[in-house]
Amino acid sequence: MASMLHQVLYPVLGLVLMTIHLEVSSLAITNGHCQKNISVKYQVPVAKTRMAGAGPPNASHPVDLDSYVVYEERVRWDNIQVCCPGYRTILFGFCEPVCQEACPAHSYCAEPDRCHCQRGYEPSHHHTTGHQLVCRPVCQGGCPEHSHCVAHNECECWPGFKDASSWFSMSLRCERVQCGHEQRFDPGRRACVQIEMSMEELMQRVAERLAKGLGAEEEAANEPES
Repeated sequence: MASMLHQVLYPVLGLVLMTIHLEVSSLAITNGHCQKNISVKYQVPVAKTRMAGAGPPNASHPVDLDSYVVYEERVRWDNIQVCCPGYRTILFGFCEPVCQEACPAHSYCAEPDRCHCQRGYEPSHHHTTGHQLVCRPVCQGGCPEHSHCVAHNECECWPGFKDASSWFSMSLRCERVQCGHEQRFDPGRRACVQIEMSMEELMQRVAERLAKGLGAEEEAANEPES
């Protein structure tokens, strides 16, 4: 019975230890350990003797001695492993770097006060204020026409365009959104909305239509009679 129990428990225990190892290795942990020399105080037992009683100075009989133990303090120097300056201790004694300022989006603290882009992102080469790190997504092979890369290997149509690919097609295909009469495309809503005109725009539109109507009447009046 015991051997059967061991056959069942050992594989399960190994699986648990493997899972713990995988969970630890998936963390962004950097080797930031340093050696530190520290003094350690400890006590050691020391055996001593003393006379049991005060006898005559010239007594012929032997003097009784009493043995006892005292603890004396000693100091030794040990080397211990600690997190280096710029690192802090996390679970299982691992050290992780510390960045005083929060890292930008899609980046992580890789060294003390130094951020690196996450996998699938790369540093942007565009000039930024204060040379702050800006991580942009990487789309392998680029994005189709009228689209741009919004996440790692994820493309999205530009504002004013929509995905016209069929359900069985994996590739993105962007077509311009066609809005109806008196409508325009609103990028914020990603939809066609009714054009709202101010009073001046409305009066100008009416004046243009009246001018077109009057021009057509004048052309008709000036045509020679056949």
